[in-house]
Amino acid sequence: ELVFGAVKDAPPDKKKKQKDDDNKEPKEPDDRPHPRCLGVKIGDDRIIQFAEEEAESDSKAVLSMNSFVDTFIRYLPETIRTEFKVPRGLPAQSERRPVFKILFALHGSADDLNVTGADLYRLPSAALPQDHTDAETGAFSFGEIGGYERKKADDAMVESVSEDAINSNPDKDESKSGSGKMVKGIGRNKFDTGVSWLQISFPSAKDPSFTKRHGKITTCVVTIEADDDFVFGFDSKPALYVIRKNMEESGESARLLERVTKDLIHYYPQVEGNVVHAEIRGPFGRGLSHNPERYAAKGIRVDTPYPGLYMGGSDLTVGDSFAGSIVAGWLAANAVVGYTALDFWFLEKNITNDLKQFLEEPDEGTEEEDVAVPFEWKEVATPAATTAAVEDVADAVEAKQDGTSPT
Repeated sequence: ELVFGAVKDAPPDKKKKQKDDDNKEPKEPDDRPHPRCLGVKIGDDRIIQFAEEEAESDSKAVLSMNSFVDTFIRYLPETIRTEFKVPRGLPAQSERRPVFKILFALHGSADDLNVTGADLYRLPSAALPQDHTDAETGAFSFGEIGGYERKKADDAMVESVSEDAINSNPDKDESKSGSGKMVKGIGRNKFDTGVSWLQISFPSAKDPSFTKRHGKITTCVVTIEADDDFVFGFDSKPALYVIRKNMEESGESARLLERVTKDLIHYYPQVEGNVVHAEIRGPFGRGLSHNPERYAAKGIRVDTPYPGLYMGGSDLTVGDSFAGSIVAGWLAANAVVGYTALDFWFLEKNITNDLKQFLEEPDEGTEEEDVAVPFEWKEVATPAATTAAVEDVADAVEAKQDGTSPT
């Protein structure tokens, strides 16, 4: 939770005092000075304070790399959010459906399993055109590409539920009146083997030195959207997803893991019989949806209405992108320092140029390639926890080779 200073009244305006007091209207909350963000409150109720309440400079600031929904809906104190609201345009946004990460440890190197560092995406809604043939005349007409499942959800019956999507329990019967709405019925989202969206990647195949460091082990990560058995969607403002409780007790996680494993073997038959370990992690939030409203909102920016609080993360640029996150961090660093568009375009003042002043230029004529990570593996000290985890996987591989492993 974010920690804020005391709420202060706006300084008196001498010009307004000259007006007739009978015609004065109540001051809007956004017209009042917003409280300063001083720090964060962590899980064990400790408060880490970065700035003083009376500070006028933002040299000490809180930079949130979480999504806008997490920062202003889940971490902003309710009293502050109710009185001073959220950034402009955020209520019109929608949160993307959370995802699961299914982790696999596979016996054999990337070369042995014939897998590469290229990711595989299955995009059913974006790839299948909804063409139509008239039953009476036989006339053929081209349909739209994608968006079919979303249209079903938009046309679904809705039921009024509690307005407070954050504090509601999705496992209970929410039939009370309120302004929030929950999509139910035909629009229900369920992971369908062979159809639903997924991403399959092999991170170890992207590392040329992985085999030398960890032996013949291949890592695989399958990303899928969390269906309605695990998350609960609210048609609130902004539209939110709430994670259901007691997911492990229902047994849905184990059944989901089986369906995902079946999809993995369908696309990569060579991994069948080579799965050493598998587990499911999540759900994880993914930030704001990539829709036109997101890029048109004036409040989706680095600086916030609250002094001392800045935003970073991929919500500012392009989600699910390492490069987008780097650019967002660069924008946030420039904003904290105080650089403006005028500094960047006309004075060439920015964080990048500042860092160049302290970096040494590489020697000219050097034949060694200047890369962050060497492609040739070198012996380095490995943390004890990492060593133990690698040894456990290696023992499982040996047991599988000896025929003593039930996997």
